[in-house]
Amino acid sequence: MTCIMRTVTSSVFPAIVMLALGLCFGAGCATIREARSIQKGDHPPPGERLLLANEVGLSSNTVLKLDRALEIALTYHPSVVQAEQALAAATAQVYQARAAYWPQLSASAGGSRSTANSEGQPGSYHADNSFSGSLGLNVLVYDFGKTPAVVRQAYARQISAAESLRSTRSDVAFAVRNAFYNLGKASELSQVARDAVRQYTVRLDQVKAFQEVGRRTRYDLTKADVDLGNAKLDLIKVQNSLSDARAALNRTLGLAEEPGYTQQPGTHSVFTPATAPELMNRARRNHPGLRALQANERAANAAVDEAIASLYPELGLQAKYGLSGGHLPLIWNLSAALQSSVQLFTGRRQSWRIREMVANLRSVRARITDREQQIFQDLQNALNQLDSAQQRLPLTDLLVRQATETLDLVSERYRLGAASAVEVTDAQVALTSARAEQVKAKFDYEAAIAQLKHAAGEE
Repeated sequence: MTCIMRTVTSSVFPAIVMLALGLCFGAGCATIREARSIQKGDHPPPGERLLLANEVGLSSNTVLKLDRALEIALTYHPSVVQAEQALAAATAQVYQARAAYWPQLSASAGGSRSTANSEGQPGSYHADNSFSGSLGLNVLVYDFGKTPAVVRQAYARQISAAESLRSTRSDVAFAVRNAFYNLGKASELSQVARDAVRQYTVRLDQVKAFQEVGRRTRYDLTKADVDLGNAKLDLIKVQNSLSDARAALNRTLGLAEEPGYTQQPGTHSVFTPATAPELMNRARRNHPGLRALQANERAANAAVDEAIASLYPELGLQAKYGLSGGHLPLIWNLSAALQSSVQLFTGRRQSWRIREMVANLRSVRARITDREQQIFQDLQNALNQLDSAQQRLPLTDLLVRQATETLDLVSERYRLGAASAVEVTDAQVALTSARAEQVKAKFDYEAAIAQLKHAAGEE
């Protein structure tokens, strides 16, 4: 039996075997090897694992610029990697859908050995051999637009995935800018708090000297000491906020460690925004979130076409070449058929499926409307914040100048004994508060620009 099978295999089915091997090794094996390697997790790239700071050159000796931060995040952040792979999956689905246009080729081979006992005849262990092999070809002729609708859905989902990738990159870039500005703001506020501690320390030393010569009371010394303690408490709070801001920036970069880099201070931007209607028109054309929903609408529209086409028959061509027999040479046969099939009654399942696809289409359209409303609101909020920050900038500069002059005057009057300790404290608090507001206004202005560009889909 084994000998016979080897003879048949070597003489009858070489074309079938060579075709199968060619398809496997020529097309599928490389894909399989890649898939198995990824399954094992061999050398995963950053994003599929934690990014290490030294892989992107971040250390305690590094000065991090905003452009470099954006470059790192847009390359390695896990959410960007997820969106890229979602696009890769959607692209693969396009090729799978288009494969229905191509002829489908199949091959089969088999061999058996069996007895042929029947009722009324004495049983026998005599067995006969039976061998068969075939090549089949199936071609879709016409299906009333069902396959084109499936392909259109796949293309629309691919476009949606591409726009979702753009949207994710925009979200990540916006998060990096916000975190970068927040860290800059926290750093400068920390410097303001340190300056305040230094000034209160100098004042305490001054009061001590005055108190030793009898020019100040015990109350002045106690108040100066309390003021210094409050300034130190404020410094601790600001430093905690600074640590939180660094952790937030590291998170947006895709890191789970503290490299200890130094942030490069940003420069003041000069920005002239467009009007809300102009920005809304740009958003309708360019906003990736809106464009992704519009692609989803096209996919839902194609799904309605597919559901309707499913009501009609499919027409296909089938051809087959086969070899069969119990001994060599095997007998060959050819067959060809034009086939059509249609479902006559399915409990109205297809009708309800059409209703489902129509409901999905209307739902996507409602989501587009809701997203447009949200974009307009985001644009209005961003414009308001930008306008507020623009107005605050010159006012905070003026407040800092006035507070500095006031503190100098009150300090001199206090030195001469013409002002109280409370007046000095109030003047110092006013200066610290004015400097803090100046810092906040500067970075709030930069953040408002980033928010406006993000809301318009231009980032």
